[in-house]
Amino acid sequence: MAKSIKDHLQDTFDDLGEGDQRKFKSKLCDRRTGPRVRRAQIEKVTDSIDLTNLMVNTFTETGAVPVTIEILQAIGCNEQASELKENAGKSLRVPTVPSPAPAPASASGPGPGPSALSTEHFIDKNRVELINRVHNVDSILDQLLQMKFITNEDYESIHNEKTSQKKMRELFMGPIKSAGTRGKDALHQALRQSEPHLTEELERQ
Repeated sequence: MAKSIKDHLQDTFDDLGEGDQRKFKSKLCDRRTGPRVRRAQIEKVTDSIDLTNLMVNTFTETGAVPVTIEILQAIGCNEQASELKENAGKSLRVPTVPSPAPAPASASGPGPGPSALSTEHFIDKNRVELINRVHNVDSILDQLLQMKFITNEDYESIHNEKTSQKKMRELFMGPIKSAGTRGKDALHQALRQSEPHLTEELERQ
């Protein structure tokens, strides 16, 4: 069975040993780029499993890898950084699937192929559901403001919208669109904190 991204991250942290793990956690706490990890969160980390879960929950699986490599290189663990980059790269590769034979034309027209959906970001894939079903928008705005993905002006403008749906549309069309993939990763993390049940349901689909 092929190893997952979490498996590779845990192997990397196991290889670090206690001293380098301490350096890693200190550097992670000092990191200024959002999403930020609070010292209180880091102090709860007791082993490689805890550290792996913290990285994945904060940055998502795909986002945790480049952040981990960045910190490993900063603390001089270049060998571990290279191994993680190589191993995680294998796990992230999507196998090529032969194209199916063209289907007969129908009145409904062709639908999107499965390969197009497989690489969609969680936020893009679930945009409509998130607009219609997220209600705790102010909490999400608080987190994005703290992570510096939105400005005070963005916060006020979105907060003043009358409904949750309008707030989410404004958030999607403004700051998140401007921030690109990093903004979507930050929103995904904020949703996990503020709307955990909805996020878990959509992640399982």
